[in-house]
Amino acid sequence: MEYNESYFKAKSNSKARTIWLILIAIMTLSYGSETSQGLHSARYYITFLLMAWVPFFIGILVLKINGKASSIYKEVVAVGYGAFYTYVILTTDSAIAFGYILPLTSMLILFKDRKYMIRCGIANEIIVIVHLILHNIYGINPNISTNDYYLQISTILLCYICYVVSIDHLNQSDGALVNSIKDNLNRVVTTVGQVKGASSSIVDGVTVVRELADENKQGADSVVKSMEELTQNNDILYNKTMSSMDKTSDINTQVENVASLIAEMVNLIQESIEHANLSAEELADVVSTTNTMADLSSQVEQVLENFKQDFDMVKEETGTIEGITFQTNLLALNASIEAARAGAAGKGFAVVADQIQGLSVETKNSSGRIRDALTHLDETSGKMTQSITQTLNLIQTTREKLTLVKDSVASITKDSTTLGENIKVIDGAMKDVESSNQDMVDNMKQVCDTMDVMTKCINQSDDVSRTMLSKYEESAVNVNKIETIVGKLMGELGTGGFMGIGDAKPGMKVVLIAKNGSSSFTAHGEVTASLDGGITARLHVPSGHSIEIKNKNFTYELQISVTNALYIWENADISTMRGQASDIYKITVATNPKVINRRKYPRMPLSNKCTITVTQTGRQYNGQMINISAGGFAFSVRDNFFASAIGSDITLSIPDLPVASARELEGHIIRSTDNESVFIVGCRMPEDNTAIEQYVRSNYQGE
Repeated sequence: MEYNESYFKAKSNSKARTIWLILIAIMTLSYGSETSQGLHSARYYITFLLMAWVPFFIGILVLKINGKASSIYKEVVAVGYGAFYTYVILTTDSAIAFGYILPLTSMLILFKDRKYMIRCGIANEIIVIVHLILHNIYGINPNISTNDYYLQISTILLCYICYVVSIDHLNQSDGALVNSIKDNLNRVVTTVGQVKGASSSIVDGVTVVRELADENKQGADSVVKSMEELTQNNDILYNKTMSSMDKTSDINTQVENVASLIAEMVNLIQESIEHANLSAEELADVVSTTNTMADLSSQVEQVLENFKQDFDMVKEETGTIEGITFQTNLLALNASIEAARAGAAGKGFAVVADQIQGLSVETKNSSGRIRDALTHLDETSGKMTQSITQTLNLIQTTREKLTLVKDSVASITKDSTTLGENIKVIDGAMKDVESSNQDMVDNMKQVCDTMDVMTKCINQSDDVSRTMLSKYEESAVNVNKIETIVGKLMGELGTGGFMGIGDAKPGMKVVLIAKNGSSSFTAHGEVTASLDGGITARLHVPSGHSIEIKNKNFTYELQISVTNALYIWENADISTMRGQASDIYKITVATNPKVINRRKYPRMPLSNKCTITVTQTGRQYNGQMINISAGGFAFSVRDNFFASAIGSDITLSIPDLPVASARELEGHIIRSTDNESVFIVGCRMPEDNTAIEQYVRSNYQGE
């Protein structure tokens, strides 16, 4: 239960009031009964009632006016009931009337006020002593003896001594307890301060882990996609490799076949060379024989030419013989004619003439036969000459062709020799090819084995990547749980008063929400100074609006971004400050804030060029964006300054960012990772940027 001093004061007042009420109620009934029996007059009873109840109702009125925890009420109890007690003790004959005050005074211990109790005790003793004096002087209450008075005084004194001792004991006990509580509270405050710092560090660490988890998850998603593509490509490559292996085996078989064929070609070429050499030798003999035939044919042609000449001479002689025979026949005819004329004298001449004529006819016939024979011989000789001419032409053609054939055979022999040499080279190359192809087959087998191993490794890598992705997702879930727990812790710290306006420091971003129906507006700014119970802030009020200090219709909600937490006060008081600029306002709060973790936004990958300006030094560095969100950003840069830049404030310039209002951003470095001299730097923005939030939501569907 939370300690509330007012609550316990009100409770003490309530208990004292209750006992007061019970006492006067009992005494009212008792005295009423006695009055009805005639022991007291009606006037006395009315006075009794007034003395009893008027102070009581005055006390109630005081509580109504000053509140139930009013410190004045205990004084009203002492005076009011003391007056009633005095009236009763002075007007009664009862020896125990002095004890009517003890139940109520025992309740006064609840106030734990030693001086108050001593004052009450002194007043009570004075009342009893006055009663004793009046008893001795005026003889009132004669039924009470002096010893009874001494006993009353002693009893009351002892009771109040006990009250005071009890109060001292309670105060000492409470003091020791309070001191112990203070010490413990100091330790608690110190611890809570450490917890606050640790919580802030945890939030920063969790934020870093979450950002890294987000970036790693994005990388893992990319790796998984790449592994899927790699797996597909590897399957294709594996199929192609196996196909290549099959084709290589086929090629090896074909190469072996070609090698065997080349070997046969070498043998055949060798035989062709041998045959070509033999054919060349035989062709040389043929050419020599043909040359001899040509020479003989030339001789035969010359003989035939001479024969033709002789034949022509024979024909001429035969013609001469035919002429002579014709003349001889004419002469014989003439001689026969003359012998006939001579008669007997001419018989012998006629006989000679007949014989000559007969010889002439035979000669003519022989000449005719010779002519026929010569004509046939001429024809035969012509045909022979023609055949010999054709033979010579054929022999000449044959010689030319044989010469060409000889040259071709020589060329064939030479080419066959060259071909044989080339075939031998090819045969050697084919053997090398066969050997290389065998090596290629062996290499392809190794490639296939390697592809099997690669496939297994890729499948394992794919499984590992998916496992990593699931772990990143699990890490993100755990990070969210941690953020939720830390958020609840910070909320409880805020509710418990351990996080308050004192945490606001100059430079922190402020949002003031003015609420008044349709006239509501939001003003942004930053803390300029810290005050006791408040801050001063420079506010940028939207055009067309103004902060109306005296307008009670407006209520103001104050939000301050303190590192990763957002402090929210539902009702804040705002006022202007004399001697300050018109945009400087004093904002005070009277309650503990509601503390929540700043909202986490999705981060969109970005690769724009950027310029980083370090606030503390003014130095500028060139970098490249990695990602951006409404609450932070990350970039890469090459400079050793960022190796120890965590905690530094920067201004980031992104000239080509599509969101014009977000091209200049402020950030606080919360992480820096060295990746081979390239530093991956993550920053938290001092307040959320709604323009970037809308841009990321519209252009990125990664989460």
